Amino acid sequence: MAAITNIPGNRFSGRSLSGSARLDRDPSLDQGPDEQVEQVELVAAQLVEAEDDAAELLAQFGRFRSVDRRTRRTDDLERMLDPEAGDKLDELANALKGQTASSSRGVVAVLREVMQRFPDGSDALLALRELRRRRKLDGEPTEVLDEAIDELMRGNEARAIKAGINVALKARAFATQLRLDPRRLRELYRQFLEFAEAYRVVYESWIEEFGIARRKRILEYVGAALKYDMQSLDPSGGCAAEFGPLLTSIGHLRALSSADAIFLGRLLDPGPESVQLVSEELAIHMMLTGLQRPYDMQSVLAESLGSVLSVLPAERCSEVMQRVSRAFATIPSSLYDSIEERHAVLDTLRDCMTALHTEESKQKRRATLSVSRTAD
Repeated sequence: MAAITNIPGNRFSGRSLSGSARLDRDPSLDQGPDEQVEQVELVAAQLVEAEDDAAELLAQFGRFRSVDRRTRRTDDLERMLDPEAGDKLDELANALKGQTASSSRGVVAVLREVMQRFPDGSDALLALRELRRRRKLDGEPTEVLDEAIDELMRGNEARAIKAGINVALKARAFATQLRLDPRRLRELYRQFLEFAEAYRVVYESWIEEFGIARRKRILEYVGAALKYDMQSLDPSGGCAAEFGPLLTSIGHLRALSSADAIFLGRLLDPGPESVQLVSEELAIHMMLTGLQRPYDMQSVLAESLGSVLSVLPAERCSEVMQRVSRAFATIPSSLYDSIEERHAVLDTLRDCMTALHTEESKQKRRATLSVSRTAD
């Protein structure tokens, strides 16, 4: 336990981890094992429900009719997230007036002009579509623009380009609510497509990038964006199999979000007069790190709580660790890679509790002995 209790450091601000009162006087912690089991089962049930919803959405994927899909070519301008899109389009149209002949050199020239003004692939494709639409209305040839569009979509970025177009309106709507640049949310969805299977890392990266207060809204956005993408005229994935793992990850992320709320409720003391020891950010970081490094829980505790426990007497350390143990006990095995990982975490916490209780007993005996000697 020296690794946990002997690390100096400052206290953290935020909701309190341990109040001035002992844990056995805290009615919120007087719940027995049945209440903990109920919380674990609640998160597990939410994961099952998410899996059922995902299965239903996948079953519908192949049955969407074109009239049911949400992307419309007339929305192209709205889906361009570049704040200067209108002016840049006019400038681009003037720059490409002489580019009408279809040739490899002409296509390269068109793409160069487009990418100079619209470095994002989704905006670039939408710009080409809009220019093609204008030329068709004016009765001008569009072959060079058609070939430029085909060339742009032949690269490795085709999926990201489609995804960016499909979720642009969702990104714009959520960005207004969250006071963010919609381009950040568009890129966030693309990143989710690439790293969705590492959902615990993804969740923590959202917190690091957007702050803990926005984490649930970010999850809501990504879930809505994925559904919007699937129901779009040209989904970023060509078949249901490509979306299956993404829907599974959304289910895990929602379960993780529910679990972190329960975890914080068990760990942090809401009392207004409590000593402020650990922030919500640190508490959630400890939870996520524990899920990712279950066999290194001793180090996780030292990194997360070492500076807190080092300034507390053994009695208070025991109280803190009791809260930590009860908080981790609410996390279901479905959020670990195996049930053995959950057992490893809880076993380590029990060992820590035993060591702290032993140290607390030693300190009490020394204190009693010291008082006796003073009295003599």
